[in-house]
Amino acid sequence: MKLTIGTRGSKLALYQANLVKDKIDRLYNNNKDKKIDIEIKTIKTSGDKILSASLSSFGGKGLFVKEIEEALFNEDIDIAVHSLKDVPQVIPEGLTLDVVLKRDDPRDCIIFKDKPKSHKGLDSANFTSLLKNCAVVGTSSLRRRSLLARLRNDIIFEPLRGNIDTRLKKLKDGFFDAVILSSSGLIRLGLSSYIDIYLDPLKFIPQCGQGAIALEHKDSRADISKLIKPLNDEDTKFSVFAERACIKGLNCGCASPVGAYSYIEGDNLHIKGFVSNIYGEYLEDEIAGKKTDYENIGKSLALHLINKGGIEILNKNIIS
Repeated sequence: MKLTIGTRGSKLALYQANLVKDKIDRLYNNNKDKKIDIEIKTIKTSGDKILSASLSSFGGKGLFVKEIEEALFNEDIDIAVHSLKDVPQVIPEGLTLDVVLKRDDPRDCIIFKDKPKSHKGLDSANFTSLLKNCAVVGTSSLRRRSLLARLRNDIIFEPLRGNIDTRLKKLKDGFFDAVILSSSGLIRLGLSSYIDIYLDPLKFIPQCGQGAIALEHKDSRADISKLIKPLNDEDTKFSVFAERACIKGLNCGCASPVGAYSYIEGDNLHIKGFVSNIYGEYLEDEIAGKKTDYENIGKSLALHLINKGGIEILNKNIIS
């Protein structure tokens, strides 16, 4: 059997695709008579081509998956490997996103240009004391900007696009005093030594699905569904799909400063989310329930936020 895995061409995306390849190899390729020949095919997406402007002005995070999903429909590839945080909440009809690998670190982190001599004891609540007045922080995420602006109102935000190496180089070259990135990408590439402070996900709430790798395939490919099902981590799927249900329930679009984070304790799933706007208004809430009811829990959190005025807050992000 030949299996083609589709992915973006960045170093991180290729790491993730090779991780999936290795897992499939270990599952099936001990039997030489039924060996699976696995190929990785790189696909350049619209999101990879647009580097000089914000993604929201061109259609949002879905730009990182559009061409890959087209390859699935055309059966140029059998499986797509995604960073789940890049996948829109609505999956095109005819495709399925139902396998999620065990989640890596979901937290954001901050990296300073000038390494602090000591930051022991500093966390999400007080790390900004290490930033100078009117510090320039690199991030293109409205979510990160919103959360950081609540801690310091003098910070200057500048857009930051490109792969991890590009972002770290821009920091080193002095374009920023600090940058905020996803911890999981740095850890996967062996770059965790760059991280100065990990940000508590219950205080600095991540993007939904952050730290998770998801597999997508055509609905009609029952053979692929059966093949990759053993790779699914059930608790991770419960958590990240609760987060996705919450953001989908808010119906706020890709450019809104929102976030959701879920974790499991025993049989219970806890989820916390927030909504904000460009004027600094902020609302958060959290609920819990049985983890097997993950989708309804996510929807319920969205309703809680809406009933407390979340839509009014979000609507102020719309500039006429």
